[in-house]
Amino acid sequence: MLIQKYLTPIKITTNNLQYGACMYNLIGLDELSHRSKNRIKILGEVFTPESYVEDMLNILSKDNKNIWSDENIIFFEPNCGHGNIVIQIYKKRLEAIYKKSLYLGIRKATFNAIANAINTLWAIDIDSNNIIQCQSRVIKATFEFLKKKLGIENELRIIKQEQDFISHLLCAIKWSIHENETLSALSNKDTAGKNAIKTKAGNKWFKKNGHHPIDYELCWAKYFTNCLTKNSIPIVYKRANHCVNKILIGKSNDFDEFKFAKDLFCQDKLTCDTYKGSNKNQRRQL
Repeated sequence: MLIQKYLTPIKITTNNLQYGACMYNLIGLDELSHRSKNRIKILGEVFTPESYVEDMLNILSKDNKNIWSDENIIFFEPNCGHGNIVIQIYKKRLEAIYKKSLYLGIRKATFNAIANAINTLWAIDIDSNNIIQCQSRVIKATFEFLKKKLGIENELRIIKQEQDFISHLLCAIKWSIHENETLSALSNKDTAGKNAIKTKAGNKWFKKNGHHPIDYELCWAKYFTNCLTKNSIPIVYKRANHCVNKILIGKSNDFDEFKFAKDLFCQDKLTCDTYKGSNKNQRRQL
């Protein structure tokens, strides 16, 4: 089951991208939280408290009641931190697109909602640890959604049933939520360096990693489809599929490229060993 089967074609317009950036004008910096003053100094890092996020998102939806269910709208978080805003956007998208899918009679509405929500969400941050935390929260929210809608409590059973989809999910999260420097990412190659030096942390990151522009039209599903037309399968998909296979046989030490999934799938060795030991019973149930 390929994730792109469920993806609604996206038309990019200027208005599609406005929602991700306007949040930062809604509250003052003095009301934001942070891990340490040192991180503020080095990274310019402050976090939007969860208590504010809902009010901020309500403002976004005030003039557009269908914002959460419209698959043509792309959300971009340029400094996602550990994901307080991203996770709330994602959850709202999941529920809204799911309800819309049911109303339209779309088969497998649950998977349609996930595919469209993750492939229309972009989030970046300059700190790799923040990215892993944000990715981890998104995949955990996805499995909470799957368990609720499918009526299945065992994550590993879901993986067994939908192995290909889960492989694509890992790739899509890694693709859409990634380490990057905002000012250079939103610039062309001629101005990226000039914009990156506007912050000390940005300049340091840019010198080490270079220019990585974001192409909002090239979501994971579209990239994978493009590769198939060239008779090629992305190496990251092969690695994701390998990772999923390892999960199913109880191996918890093969998450190098998908570190964000480790806490969900192997919180302790017992979880995997229990599934492995009862594998025959699981097969009969499936």
